[in-house]
Amino acid sequence: MFDPLKYVDELIDSKQENELLKWLRQLNDEEKFTFVWRVLNANPWQGCKLAKRSQLKPIFLEVILANGLVYGDASTVEWYIKAVLPNLGYKRVLEIIKAHIDIAPLCVYKTLYWLPWLYRNQSKKLKNEIQTLIEEFNQKYPTYQPRRSTGTHA
Repeated sequence: MFDPLKYVDELIDSKQENELLKWLRQLNDEEKFTFVWRVLNANPWQGCKLAKRSQLKPIFLEVILANGLVYGDASTVEWYIKAVLPNLGYKRVLEIIKAHIDIAPLCVYKTLYWLPWLYRNQSKKLKNEIQTLIEEFNQKYPTYQPRRSTGTHA
């Protein structure tokens, strides 16, 4: 059995990481999520790497993304998005981000820099949706200047 807090503090090689992932994938969904969540809260970088490779169910990935949108800063929010993109898909991630525009503008604001980069090799439709989101955000919040880097509102 692995200790999530020990995983956070240790540098492990690829063999050890593969052993951890093999063990983790054998757990039931709730135990798997709990382990990843504990790592994520102690070390977001390690937690995001683990979330990406641990085969979590989409509902858990959505929770991780929502957490990252609120508690990640403008730099680390990219980690959360990259962690869930492969398993949630580009469309679903964009839907989740868009859903925050009225209730948590800071969450959307933090993603606006990263979205064009993360979606650069995607369909024209998705690129247009990103541009529309940027325009909508700028219309709703023309002078938006956050005074903090985490949370939901400036």
